[in-house]
Amino acid sequence: MQRLSRKQNVTYLAFILPAAAFFIAFFLYPFFRSLWLSFTDAYGYKQQIHFIGLKNYQEALSNPNFKNALWVTVKYTLFVTVAANLVALGLALLLDGNVHFKKLFRAVFFLPNLMSLIIVSFVWVFLYGDVYRSFVEPLQIPKTLQISWLGNPDMALISMGITAVWQCAGYYMLIYIAGLQSVPQELIEAAQIDGGSAQQIITHIKLPMLRPVMFMNTLLLITACFKTFDIPMAMTSGGPAGATTTIALQIYNTGFRANRTGYATAQSVILFLIICAVTAVLYIVQSRNQEDAE
Repeated sequence: MQRLSRKQNVTYLAFILPAAAFFIAFFLYPFFRSLWLSFTDAYGYKQQIHFIGLKNYQEALSNPNFKNALWVTVKYTLFVTVAANLVALGLALLLDGNVHFKKLFRAVFFLPNLMSLIIVSFVWVFLYGDVYRSFVEPLQIPKTLQISWLGNPDMALISMGITAVWQCAGYYMLIYIAGLQSVPQELIEAAQIDGGSAQQIITHIKLPMLRPVMFMNTLLLITACFKTFDIPMAMTSGGPAGATTTIALQIYNTGFRANRTGYATAQSVILFLIICAVTAVLYIVQSRNQEDAE
């Protein structure tokens, strides 16, 4: 028995070691290496690195550009999270019922999620530019009344958010549809027998049972939005006047354009801590809601 157990342990280790080695080489080592670099004055390919303590963190937290990028990211995250959830939930409720060609519509709405964010961004830049002008010019609308989708600091972030919602809503729609299909049909039939309308069934049965799905979609959207880089990079490069510079884009500019590797890594660690804090708060709120429901 001991020999058999030893052979089993060796077999288990043989399967675990490759995954463990991959995890250590491509996650743990880069993470702790980045954490170390955030406390140094690492600069580009410079060989000499000196430990400088918390100076990078102090500079980041006092830098107005970093604070602006944080505020831009928060506004972008709030807009996309709320809008994408509403659009995805609305589409899921429409396509969960008896709708003709609903499988085709699901595929059509999910299709943008399969496209590269860079390609999506360039397509929407074209829509906001040439396509919009081709519709506006025949109407002879004065230029002062025309919308500058990407040139106006107030509209640029909203334009980016619309692009993000269009690209990701189909994915979260499928998650909501999966949640709706798990709602017991007996409850819906009982409500219909009691004379409940479609709106009452949605309000009192479907939406309450979709709370875990809403939480998961909200968590996924928040973490994705806080890390967004492709859309602002391709559509506006952070402009105009930093109105669309997200934290990820700010880190990219610091690390690869200014070559301040240590400082950029400190900003990355701050972003990581912010995402962890938001995730923890959401989990605490969700767990308390579940306890109250029980």
